[in-house]
Amino acid sequence: MHDEAQYLDKGLAKTAFAFRSPVAISSVVSGGEAAQLGLQPGDGIAAVDGVDVTGPIAVKKGRATARVEKIQTLLADAFAKSGSAVVSMKTAAGPKDVKLQPPAVCASVFWVDAKTKLDAGADGTSVRVTEGMMAFAAVDDAELAAVVAHEMAHNLLRHRDRLAATGRAKKQVLATEIEADRLSVWLMQNAGYDPAAALRFIERFGRKTGLGIFSDATHLRWGNRQMLMQAEIDGMTQVDARNGLRSPPLLNPSN
Repeated sequence: MHDEAQYLDKGLAKTAFAFRSPVAISSVVSGGEAAQLGLQPGDGIAAVDGVDVTGPIAVKKGRATARVEKIQTLLADAFAKSGSAVVSMKTAAGPKDVKLQPPAVCASVFWVDAKTKLDAGADGTSVRVTEGMMAFAAVDDAELAAVVAHEMAHNLLRHRDRLAATGRAKKQVLATEIEADRLSVWLMQNAGYDPAAALRFIERFGRKTGLGIFSDATHLRWGNRQMLMQAEIDGMTQVDARNGLRSPPLLNPSN
């Protein structure tokens, strides 16, 4: 899903993506439930279980995804309660109500922030990557995977909840960043990407940004991050693979 409010030129966005409602389908997973229901990119989302989602929004702190997040919350609540939700759509053929009963597939949602800044983040349930960061990582899909894996690691390890409980002292934040670096290369390996791309990316990013965020003691310097991740990559060979996947120690309850 995406919201027309995420684009600086809404007219151009509507021409390029249709937007039959302010929030519309941006893409459909081939063979997925939405595809089987005949939904297509451009189809608009009007309501979830009767709750209208087309009204105006007050964008706070640049969060142009407020309506998308509202829809995601409504869907998550409905799925948790009954396992399904009735979504009212505006399609090219006219209004259409569909009943969604999807299987659980991922603990995070992913979205692109239309900003040029080299940035990415995670808030516990979503992973955000800026357009600028995507362009910077476009030299290699595996480097983009490294960015996404690092942020997804924060969510999997519930770092937002931990920092809320312990406080956001620099030492506490640094500990979560180290864990995210360690887990990220395991996620990359299991997803079929070369984890060494994380080493290449962090060097390019470190040299590009200079001291940047690394000067505030919440992140290791890029060279130390490389050594940390290389140690994890080396350690993977000591873990037996099951069905082609290796269990990351950080996600093992016994650790």
